[in-house]
Amino acid sequence: MKSIEKLKEIYKTNYNDKSEFASKARLLQSIWRTEKGYNYDSKKKLGNFLDENFAKSSGANFLTDNIFEIVKNEVKNKHIHKKVIQEPRIWNNLLSSQPLAFNLFGELKKDLYLASKVFQELYPERNIREISAIEFEYSPGRKNPKYTGDSSAFDVFIKYETIDNKNGFFGIEVKYAEDLNDKPSTHKKTYETISEKSGIFDLSKSNELKNKPIQQIWRDHLLALSLFITNSDFFIGDFIYQYPSKNEKCKDAINKYIQTFSISKETHFSPLTLENITSTIKKHTKNKWINDFENRYLNFDKIDKASRQLRI
Repeated sequence: MKSIEKLKEIYKTNYNDKSEFASKARLLQSIWRTEKGYNYDSKKKLGNFLDENFAKSSGANFLTDNIFEIVKNEVKNKHIHKKVIQEPRIWNNLLSSQPLAFNLFGELKKDLYLASKVFQELYPERNIREISAIEFEYSPGRKNPKYTGDSSAFDVFIKYETIDNKNGFFGIEVKYAEDLNDKPSTHKKTYETISEKSGIFDLSKSNELKNKPIQQIWRDHLLALSLFITNSDFFIGDFIYQYPSKNEKCKDAINKYIQTFSISKETHFSPLTLENITSTIKKHTKNKWINDFENRYLNFDKIDKASRQLRI
């Protein structure tokens, strides 16, 4: 038996994932769980799931107490803004990208000065004076025809003020192990209206935009564009598509999506790797949480180390 298959057996991650990266990410999360001494959910029989009751009471899926408190508050009040935060997934699924979003941006929400430093470095062209707010699972109006008319929302939404007192934002979609193979949502005429008004897209490729794996990227990008191109809620904004550099499915989708652009305008589309934002945060803080984040989600060397130990 190959060492990787033996590891999946040991760490209870024998699952038919649709990509090699998803399989490794699932394994990495189970290794992290084992390092922390947490039991897996024996009912689900997969090592990337924590025992549900333990997870909900302890906040074990979250890297700090601050982040745990933010999540509890978001879950408690999710009905107010119709936020889609699924329980028990948010508590017990180590592989889910939603807890990852909280783990990466929760401490930044608590420290907007740090958040400002990070995004000033990542996006100097936006002339950010300060980040003013960070929100999770944000939509300006679900199914509101003023925007895209659907239920799209940003995993993370960052508001900022520029040095010349203009308001801007970053709408962020956070991916981790996703393979982007979900069935496309129902097409809406609004998508074409925003696309045409933006001038960003080569409309002869509109059929490609309607299909997987890029339709969701398009819809989220359009939601961002609707905030300042078809409406005047903000002066400027960008859609950030955030993903691990080793997720080839995400990389392929980004490349396909970029091929639908016209070359004549700024696109306001900004792919950003988890590795890039993590390294940038580490430049501006010595706090333990960001090292813990990197260790949990990006340290795939642990799989190689575990494989070597099996062969000894």
